[in-house]
Amino acid sequence: MSRSLRVHHDCIDRVKLAVTRNGYPSQRALAHDTGLSLATVSNFLTAKPVDYTTFEELCCKLNLDWREIAITNEEVTSTPPTIRTNT
Repeated sequence: MSRSLRVHHDCIDRVKLAVTRNGYPSQRALAHDTGLSLATVSNFLTAKPVDYTTFEELCCKLNLDWREIAITNEEVTSTPPTIRTNT
C-alpha cells in the first residue's frame, strides 16, 4: 500500500468548507493548530499527496472520514498490466 494519500478531486470543496466550519479562518491557522507546515496543509487542500498519517490527522481535525475522501497514489497511477503472448 502507498505511504501517501490525497483528497479525491470530487471532495476538494467539501474539505475546504470543513476548514472554516471547524473554526479555522485560514490554512495557516489549521497548520499552526496541527503543528504541520503551511505547505503540507496546502498540499492536502489542493489534492496533492501527503503522508498517510498526516492525511488522517488533518481529517480528524476537520471531522472528516478519511476513507470517504481519500484516493491513494495506487488508484491514481494504476493501469492494467499488459500481457505478452508468444505468437
